[in-house]
Amino acid sequence: MQKKIVLYSAGLFLAFILTVPLVAFSQPESAPPLQQRLEQLYFDEMQQVGAEPIYTMGPLLDIYRKNNFQPLWTDAHTILALGRAVIAAAEEGLIPADYHLASINAALSDEPDDDATQAVGPGRMLDRDILFTDALILLGEHILHGKVDSRDVEEKEGLAAGPPPEVDTDYYLDVIRSGRIVAAMQERAPQHPNYQALKQGLALYKQKAGQGGWPRVAEGPSLKPGMRGQRVEALRTRLVAGGDLAVELAPGEHYDSALTAAVQQFQSRHGLEADGVAGKNTIAAMNMPVEDRIQQIRANLERTRWTLHDMPPSAVLVDIAGFQVHYRHNGETLWTSRVMVGQPYNQTPVFRSAITYLVLNPTWTIPPGMLKNETIPKILKDPNYLANENLKVYDLKGNPVDARSIEWSRYLTRGFPYVLRQDAGPDNALGRIKFMFPNPFHVYLHDTPSKSLFGRNSRALSHGCIRVQSPLDLGRMILANDPGNTVTDARFDQILESGKTTGLSLKSPLPVFLLYITAKGDADGAVSFSPDVYERDPTVIKALNRPPRPLLQKPLIAHTPDTAEAAPPAAPNSAEEQAANGQQTVQVKDKAQENKARLE
Repeated sequence: MQKKIVLYSAGLFLAFILTVPLVAFSQPESAPPLQQRLEQLYFDEMQQVGAEPIYTMGPLLDIYRKNNFQPLWTDAHTILALGRAVIAAAEEGLIPADYHLASINAALSDEPDDDATQAVGPGRMLDRDILFTDALILLGEHILHGKVDSRDVEEKEGLAAGPPPEVDTDYYLDVIRSGRIVAAMQERAPQHPNYQALKQGLALYKQKAGQGGWPRVAEGPSLKPGMRGQRVEALRTRLVAGGDLAVELAPGEHYDSALTAAVQQFQSRHGLEADGVAGKNTIAAMNMPVEDRIQQIRANLERTRWTLHDMPPSAVLVDIAGFQVHYRHNGETLWTSRVMVGQPYNQTPVFRSAITYLVLNPTWTIPPGMLKNETIPKILKDPNYLANENLKVYDLKGNPVDARSIEWSRYLTRGFPYVLRQDAGPDNALGRIKFMFPNPFHVYLHDTPSKSLFGRNSRALSHGCIRVQSPLDLGRMILANDPGNTVTDARFDQILESGKTTGLSLKSPLPVFLLYITAKGDADGAVSFSPDVYERDPTVIKALNRPPRPLLQKPLIAHTPDTAEAAPPAAPNSAEEQAANGQQTVQVKDKAQENKARLE
């Protein structure tokens, strides 16, 4: 049972504020009481008020400095609005208790909160003022950027665009002074239709949970069109509960065409093969408790917050769990294609980068891990393997090497001092095009000769790179929308026909996001789910459910801006050649000195 959360009338608290002598907030000769309290908190190792941690120490110092270290929460109506905004955090998939809700309720009820023996005096009023500001800043930053800390979830770390975002304390100061707290927190949330639709889906699933969830379908043999029985009747009831079958079609034990269509719709919404047969996987998806689906939706609201606040209008978006890629230009999705992604033991990583060039008729250099674990054992098993796969051996200077001179078994346990390369051609593993973007994972998008595999519903089949079903269309569109690029469709096709390996630079690098999303919403509040093929959801959910971490502070940065790559190498042969370069040099000043500056 959820803990009951009550916001009390502001009347008693307002009356209390009006009776506090003004001298309680007057400035002593040394420093204002709030400044003294903030300094004490900052240098306190625990950094907490009573039992409640302070999460935004740096921004707190800054916002109170801008307010001359005077209290901000002297209006009970503003505190009431803060409480409402905190409770509304649950609509975003966040946990209201993370944002000092107990202290807010205690203030509004004119009661002591974490220390029942302590009277609510001027000192406690200062502490509450600090807690309320801390709650607002933490809530606003979580709604905008996400709660989960990148130190806890690797996915978020890969999507970071740079150092931790700087907290806009002017914004929060204006919000408090204006009293627009509820509206401001609503505006802080991503306004993108995908986020708002998923948020609506969360509300519907919570409503369904409040009604007791949905009925189970008993396990057993696959249910198929034409069948009859009690399990078919249970199937109909379950699909009505989930909104996939109209209520008037619920009665009956016959697996008719209407039920078949409803099963197919359910399967499509859950990333399953839409064959209309309620087999083992379909029934397992139907029997997943609604509470688990709520957690899955919360995890994906959180993932969406990591990127939507700074998503550019033009980008390539790889939906890893959904096995799709989308090309957006000027805010509109122009193209979508099926993709294959990494197998569960060769997972495609989550990160952001930018496509800097394309390669037509690429060669393929076998990466070291694959060479050692797969290719060399195949060569030892089949002496004709190299010839059959059109693979050639080169030394590290690019000179051809006779494969017969190599004692292959030696390199099962040691480094391989050669390069295995597959020439460009119709059977090349990368097909006719690849899209290169700097990253430390040696991952890129590319074509493939294995087109038949795109017919599979689950396509976690690669070694980590993203195989695209119709990549030539993507290449043409990217070049056409690249300002100043002179490569026409005719020139593009001419290069392809030549068979010559050719790199084509982009004038403006195109952002690319590799995302792992397992739940999406539509305008009607219906939610589509993708199987959690990499089992990453539990990590995000666990991080969401633990107490917050203090906000990461943006360090002081001294660096030279990176220079864009002018042109691709003459013969780009491997993803390794495009590993990320030019990391920023980050200099972080001593913590005490930095915050002393905030106070001055």
